[in-house]
Amino acid sequence: MRAVRWRRPGTGARGRERPLDGVLIPTARRCAVVLAAGAAALLGVAGPAAAHVEVDAAPARELATDALLTLDAEAESRSAGVTGVQILLPAGLLPAGLRLASGPPGWRLAGSGQVVTVRGPALPVGRNLQLRLRVRQLPAVDQLVLKTVQTYADGRQDSWIEVPSESVPEPEWPAPVLRLSAAAPGATPLPRSSGAAPTGAVRTAAPATAPSPTAPPTAAASTSAAPAAGSDQDGAGSAGWLFGGVAVGLLMLGGVVLAARRSGPPAAR
Repeated sequence: MRAVRWRRPGTGARGRERPLDGVLIPTARRCAVVLAAGAAALLGVAGPAAAHVEVDAAPARELATDALLTLDAEAESRSAGVTGVQILLPAGLLPAGLRLASGPPGWRLAGSGQVVTVRGPALPVGRNLQLRLRVRQLPAVDQLVLKTVQTYADGRQDSWIEVPSESVPEPEWPAPVLRLSAAAPGATPLPRSSGAAPTGAVRTAAPATAPSPTAPPTAAASTSAAPAAGSDQDGAGSAGWLFGGVAVGLLMLGGVVLAARRSGPPAAR
């Protein structure tokens, strides 16, 4: 059996040290390439979640009046500018209680139902959007979820509407959440605001196809009811003409039969 001699790592058969630069340098380069590719992959996966819409308020307290709501939306498109946002208001907020305090030139606020839309000329590509909304009064809740849809000039829409949960604590498209501290001592809810448009805001008209349940009947409804009544009268008149025609027909038939009997051949004698 041949004896196996132990050689110190990095030495050749005759004990001379082998150069390690040719081994270590390529290996280090390969490791760096692999790590860089992994980091790029992770950033690519987490890209949409890194950019989002944020909201803040001053003061951020329950029942705060004349609060200033600041909304920041990052521009994600590399080919089109931001043209607007649509915000679904939670319970306790109405479009009538909001007005646009500041925003890009030419932008306007409109509201219908529980949705507020702020839009205007497209921003330069890559420029983030910042809006400030004046709120009549914040509701008495510990947090507000403001689901937001961000639109671009090319028709792209980013829907920031996902709410964190226990199963998905960090959703890919998180909705902006505003957390409120306890109300100030003595703060009380203000009377419910009317449907009048707030100062400096442009509101859309209510859809004609969905009239208010308490609104009086429209002219269209009255017009549609009128043909229904007329059709009943026409039906009654038609029935009268029908019966009259049948009676006339029976009389004519009786006359024909009687005439035929009288003109028949004479009886045999």
